[in-house]
Amino acid sequence: MPSVSPDAETAPDPIDPEALRHIHLLDDEHVERVWKTVRGFLLMTNLRCTEVSHWPQLFGKTEWVAGPNLFFYNLAPPRVLFRHILQLSEEHERNGFTVRFLLHDPYSVAEEVEAARAPGRREWLRRRAQSEARYRASRMRWESGNRVIFHDANKEVVKVRCRFCSGLMDVSAGRCPFCGAPQA
Repeated sequence: MPSVSPDAETAPDPIDPEALRHIHLLDDEHVERVWKTVRGFLLMTNLRCTEVSHWPQLFGKTEWVAGPNLFFYNLAPPRVLFRHILQLSEEHERNGFTVRFLLHDPYSVAEEVEAARAPGRREWLRRRAQSEARYRASRMRWESGNRVIFHDANKEVVKVRCRFCSGLMDVSAGRCPFCGAPQA
C-alpha cells in the first residue's frame, strides 16, 4: 500500500484506505499527491492523474469507484475554469475525453500537475524503451498484425501490442503493464 501524505490545505481529510484499494497501480507506479474533490479524491502518481470517487450503488449503498485515468504521455496542459474547477484532458480531445474536478484551490493543483507532466512523459518513454529493448534482444521471428513472436532461448514467446500505447504485453495479460488498458 502506498504511503500518502496529503497537504492539509488542499486535502483536509486523509484519503480513505478503502479508496486506495480501488486504484490499480502499475509496476513501479506510486502515488505522489492527493487532493480532496467534491466527490472523492484526485490522485497524481508518477505516471497519471486519476479520480477515486464515492458513488451510490443499488439499494442506497455507496462504493468507491476508480477512474477516469489521464496518463501523462497524452495529458494536455491543465486549465482552471470558473475559479474552482480544474479541467484535465487528453491532448487529442476528439478521440479522448475531458474531466473536470471541483477543488478548493485549483490553481495550485494545476501548477503541480503541469510540473509533473514532463517527468511523467519521460517516465513513459523510459518504460516503453526498456520494454522494446528487452524484446529486441531476443530475435523477433515475425510480426503479424497485432501479434509478435520472438524466438528466445529455444522457445517461442508470443506478445501482443497494446491498442492504446503500443507497448508489448503477454497474450495472457488482462491489462497492459505500461498504461493499464484492458487487452480485450
